Amino acid sequence: MINLLPPNRADEIRYGRINDTLRRWLIAAGLAILGLLIIIASGLAYANQQSKNLSTNIANTNRQLANDNLSQVQADASTISGDVTVINQVLNKEVRFSDLMQAIGKVMPPGTILSSLTLGNVTGAVDLTADTVDYSSAAQIAVNLSDPGNKLFNKVDIVSITCQHSHPGTSYACAATYKALFSKSASSNFVNPVKGSG
Repeated sequence: MINLLPPNRADEIRYGRINDTLRRWLIAAGLAILGLLIIIASGLAYANQQSKNLSTNIANTNRQLANDNLSQVQADASTISGDVTVINQVLNKEVRFSDLMQAIGKVMPPGTILSSLTLGNVTGAVDLTADTVDYSSAAQIAVNLSDPGNKLFNKVDIVSITCQHSHPGTSYACAATYKALFSKSASSNFVNPVKGSG
């Protein structure tokens, strides 16, 4: 094919086509760069928002843990303080159990025996268990123990009395449980401060 166009015109057409192709590539590259910038910007915004949410959640969790831990620590400290107080009371006081048992034994009515004594607190209440021949003997124990003349207990409550028709191996058919509150004189009579070494 013979090109009859003048050389200038042919160059213009050829350069026009090259420019058109180059323009298309530039527009495509610009759109690609714009798309990448949008993706990067949205990714950064999303990451920033997630980071803020995570920071808020961590702060809330730390605050909650601090509040929970504080209340737990306060409860533990209170418990430990109470335990230390009781330990100090026990270590600083000497309970004369033999004298206490003898004093209780003296006021036990006939037909009864003291089977156990549980001392919860030296200045508080004591749990007593006794074996008796009948209900009236069990009731008489409470009367005798609470008698002000004995100077043992201010108050004696009967917790339970259980009687069986046959109590194998013993003549005591009933078991009675009492809760008794020490009188002030009993605390001073049966509890002595521990003497120091120096």
